[in-house]
Amino acid sequence: MKNAAIITLTSVSTTPDKIQAQQHTQKCREVALIKVAISEAGDTKKALIAAIRAAGLPGNPTNVARVQELRDDFDAARRHRRLNQANAKVTKPISALPRPSGRPAILLPLGTPELRLTALRKRMVTEHAQEAFRHGAPGGTTFTVAFAAQTGEVNYSVELDRNYDVYRGAYKGWGANVDLHRIRVPIDWRIRVERKGLALLGGLLTLDALPMEAPAGIELYAAVWASQGRGYDVKTDRGFIAVAGTESFHGDSAEKAIAGLLRKGRSATTRAATIADMKAGVDAFVMKYLKCAIDVSLDDARKSGSCEYGIRSWCESIGIDIDRMNVPMAELLGGFRRLPQTEVRRAVLYAVRRNRSFSRG
Repeated sequence: MKNAAIITLTSVSTTPDKIQAQQHTQKCREVALIKVAISEAGDTKKALIAAIRAAGLPGNPTNVARVQELRDDFDAARRHRRLNQANAKVTKPISALPRPSGRPAILLPLGTPELRLTALRKRMVTEHAQEAFRHGAPGGTTFTVAFAAQTGEVNYSVELDRNYDVYRGAYKGWGANVDLHRIRVPIDWRIRVERKGLALLGGLLTLDALPMEAPAGIELYAAVWASQGRGYDVKTDRGFIAVAGTESFHGDSAEKAIAGLLRKGRSATTRAATIADMKAGVDAFVMKYLKCAIDVSLDDARKSGSCEYGIRSWCESIGIDIDRMNVPMAELLGGFRRLPQTEVRRAVLYAVRRNRSFSRG
């Protein structure tokens, strides 16, 4: 009878309802401990015991150890997730995240990557335009860059407006000029122009360039470029650019561009004195030839290898009327000091050689 009673008690203690109740209690205990583990309770045992008791559980060592174990698991999972996120951004996976260095976090610029790329494209075009052309009217300056869908839309224009909030006192109400630069280039201008070293050639800003077939040793482009006009005006021209090494030539046809480039190469002398003049500093070059009381003609610039577009743009940039045909050496060098270009050096040296040959004759 005694054994039968034991068997009966055992069967009662292991009934399904009893097992389900124990499982429910254990689950509630685990949920409560998880909530304590993810709470803001401190890491000390005293703080954990207080948080466990506040959750309605005894603060015994078993519960404290379980909360600490859960926190370690959560921290490991968090580190693993961040490691996976980091590995998704690199080509060579890493096994562990680096230890914090203590330096401030590096923040990326505001905006999406697409917006930041668009801002960079516009900024680079604007910087080259500011380097090439006159700007900065008393009333202010604005540069607006847009992107063209086809080369026929590529353009550079400048409009003058008025700003009536600049002057004060007796001049209040007078309008000050504002120069508004509107530039339209291909969206991949940095790839097809800037990275090829074509952005600024002979003082002209290249707005677009399409590679063409050309003789060996020469790069030929069907191009659109901008040149300085009178005042703040900027002109847009379409034609061809021939390039070889550091030399370039703009022409309204492919044949003229290539012929001009070859002529420029033939006109370059290899005499040591001339090479030294071409490499001399601006002030040294000016002081050496300032004493030459001769005129430099438009023909000197042409015969020394400069293209018509570059000549006109440089003259407009420094305020020389190209219709004068001849400019005193001192005036030309004064302009060269303000806007030094290799083509001007060549024109000066050609004019000096021409006058020496005329004197000997």
